[in-house]
Amino acid sequence: MNMSVSHHIRHLTRVGDPNRPALKSMRRVFRLLYGSDPHPTPGQMADIKRHMLMGDRLADAVVEMYKDLPVGQGRKLVDQALEHGIDSIDNPPQALIALFEQVDDEPIWLDHDKLRLACDVSRRVGPSGELVLRNLALMGGYLGAAAAKPLVFTGQLDRMTPRRLVETGKFWMDVTTVGGLGRKQEGFKSAVRVRIMHAQVRKMLLDSGKWNMEWGHPLNQWDSMATILEFSSIFLTGLRSIGFIFSKKEREAVIHLWRYIGFLMGVEERILPASEADSMRALYQVVATICDPDEDTKVLGLSLANAPTNIDGDRWWEKQLGQLERTLRVGYTRFILGDKAGDELGLPKTAAKYFWPAQAPLRFGSELVRLSVPGATQLLVKFNERVARQQFPQKVKQTQADTTFTPVSALAR
Repeated sequence: MNMSVSHHIRHLTRVGDPNRPALKSMRRVFRLLYGSDPHPTPGQMADIKRHMLMGDRLADAVVEMYKDLPVGQGRKLVDQALEHGIDSIDNPPQALIALFEQVDDEPIWLDHDKLRLACDVSRRVGPSGELVLRNLALMGGYLGAAAAKPLVFTGQLDRMTPRRLVETGKFWMDVTTVGGLGRKQEGFKSAVRVRIMHAQVRKMLLDSGKWNMEWGHPLNQWDSMATILEFSSIFLTGLRSIGFIFSKKEREAVIHLWRYIGFLMGVEERILPASEADSMRALYQVVATICDPDEDTKVLGLSLANAPTNIDGDRWWEKQLGQLERTLRVGYTRFILGDKAGDELGLPKTAAKYFWPAQAPLRFGSELVRLSVPGATQLLVKFNERVARQQFPQKVKQTQADTTFTPVSALAR
């Protein structure tokens, strides 16, 4: 370990206490379900801290390359390599060659049948998937103040919330479309473009002089892996909590899909979960090392809670339904994350949190019907796919979302 990394590790303030009493019950449940202890060893704790101080070497080098080229030329080269392959570029820069050697080198563990199944699982849950990603995964991520700092500095989810939610939705739609991660498909391209965008934001924050390394590296490896968990194991857990049923094969497929997406987005294979048990162990370790929330947690939480709902319109009944949806979303967050987290996120107290466990038996019953009726699962997949494809362009238009994943031009703080 070099002296610089060692120095920064000693001064990391973002690492929570993995031995705090509140973790004991979560640790016991894990041992009961998986037959092993998820608690990080001293060696694993050191590795976690190292990954909190690591960026994405290949993508960072590409962004560094941009400054040696005319304005906009670097992005054009990336787009050309994505659309036509690195070989279509005459004398490509070495940084670009290295990046595309990695993403074009399909890992030997990749299972395309699992990718296909995971995409079907992602579609068949319909609007409930968006509920969980927005009101559990994103909200839960804000509880770790240091990990959320890049959002605060760039204004991504406190000043432009509706637009950024749609842009995240575009990414999710692309990567969870069957066949979408093929080399020439939109999911593959979106994963690489978001990776480059993260590297550009990382450089902007580091060059600003405003970033505190006590928070770790901006958009570091550990936080990037945690984001993969938000879309995979946390996504599945949130859906199961409201009555959805997933087979072991389906759960493993979703973990596999996001393992590959993480690979494309520059997360080190060393820390990418390879199975459901790996993923839940990683989730425990993320929770065990999460830092305390701060005032920015409330800013982000309230902004997300107050973002426009899916029910839009000026008529009285539309406004009432929109308010009901907002209340139910807040209730879901308080149900799944608990009232302490709800308070830390600045969310209003509401009895709507009781709606979600109350409806779970009905959802569970409908899931049993789905499993018992031949062809019902595929009908749900096709129906929800069609609805999503019809509605999404309208959301992009309404919010003027940038679906090319261009980074902000200036920091908001």
